[in-house]
This record gives sequence, structure tokens and C-alpha cells, in this order.
Amino acid sequence: MTEKLSPEIIKELERVSRLHEQAVCDHEKCREFSEKLSDLLVRLEDMKFYKTADRLMSVLINCSPKEASHCEKATLVGEMIKDVAKEAQIVAGK
Repeated sequence: MTEKLSPEIIKELERVSRLHEQAVCDHEKCREFSEKLSDLLVRLEDMKFYKTADRLMSVLINCSPKEASHCEKATLVGEMIKDVAKEAQIVAGK
């Protein structure tokens, strides 16, 4: 189960999830997704939300931006980040 995150963090998770949808066929967006997800991971660790941070680390492990080729794990990464965002909303009561 995910920790109870602030509405701000939940919105950031949703933004990152939407960014991933745009990134599937756009290398620059893909890199942006990876960077924003990394930044969010650091914030969660600083806030001591280690369970959620670990889940985001799992997403990043499967995310490897490649130039001029389709991401082999786009579907997996997309579903993983959506699941984290959806579970955070449920825990927050949204």
C-alpha cells in the first residue's frame, strides 16, 4: 500500500503519468519524463515516503530513453506509473 501523499505530490504523479503518454514516440519527452520522475523520487525520499519512492525506482529501472527507436518497455512503464498514481489517489480518498 502507498503512503498517504499530499495533493501536490499526487498531482505531480498524475502529470508525470500524462507526460509518459506523450513520451512514447518522442525522445525529448521521454528524457523529460525520466528527469521529472527522478526529481519526484528524490522529493519522496526526502519526505521519507520510502514505499512510494521504491515503486518509482522500479519504474525508473525499466525506463531507458533511446534515440531513434521505440521504447521496448513503454507499456510496462506506463502501466506502472499509472498504478502508482491511481493507488495514491485511492489512499488519499479521491
